[in-house]
Amino acid sequence: MGLSSFESRIERLVEGAFARTSKRGLQPAEIGRRLIREIEIERRVGVKGVVAPNSFTAILSSRDYADFEGFSSTVCAELEKLATEHCSQNHYRLPGPVTVKRVEDSEQKLNTFAISTEFEEEENFLVGGFLLLPNGMKVVVDKQVVSIGRMPGSSIVIDDPKVSRQHAQVYVDQDRVILADLGSTNGTKVNGARVTRAELKNQYEIVIGETHIVFMEN
Repeated sequence: MGLSSFESRIERLVEGAFARTSKRGLQPAEIGRRLIREIEIERRVGVKGVVAPNSFTAILSSRDYADFEGFSSTVCAELEKLATEHCSQNHYRLPGPVTVKRVEDSEQKLNTFAISTEFEEEENFLVGGFLLLPNGMKVVVDKQVVSIGRMPGSSIVIDDPKVSRQHAQVYVDQDRVILADLGSTNGTKVNGARVTRAELKNQYEIVIGETHIVFMEN
């Protein structure tokens, strides 16, 4: 849609009521421009591309909040379309549907506002995959931390004197899969380099002791 199209559409949709208050108050176009800026600031580079926030809250002064009364749902719906189409045009992934809401803050000054952003993930959005063991076994990486070590009860038990009892763990952090060495004696390697913490991507090889494990994305 683009900002110019958004502004034109907003003008048509709320022309009557909004025109009577907009000369002294906040313009929806200002919120639209800030929304796009916040997406660009908060977007993250993840395993499968750039992920953008999808939940936005416009924090308005009491007067501006009142001025939007009666057509705030229309403005919010158009802001949601603006954010969704901006992300689509830039090939940003969204963790779920875009939502925009407004809240009143008596401490916010007239004609000023703030926007808070969040990543609200749908259940099936979580980044993950599985760890492929030498024997062909697959250990899923999703919401649960995968523990690796010599200690019985670990998600992956490696019976090797070069492996510490609690050697490493793999977990999902936002839109990334992370491997963390837990202070092991002999270390952990990812793609040949010794690491204390590393982001895992498709077909990265993990070496713990004499065991080679491959991470595969979903």
